[in-house]
Amino acid sequence: MNLLQSLTTAEIDLFGFLLPWGMVVGTLGFLAAWLATLALERLGLTRHIWHLPLFFVALAVLFGTTLGLALSP
Repeated sequence: MNLLQSLTTAEIDLFGFLLPWGMVVGTLGFLAAWLATLALERLGLTRHIWHLPLFFVALAVLFGTTLGLALSP
């Protein structure tokens, strides 16, 4: 079973431990936001953002909900 098929089930079996799919999708959204913020830092575009931690949280919510809507079981 590949990763996309396992994300469309209600729970993901990880070595006998069942994780809710929302936790995995939220983690993937957090990592996507972290990578996007890292790319913005490298390009020097974060100096135009007023409150970077708040922007990071907003990106994590945006990416997490987008992935959750796309991969909902």
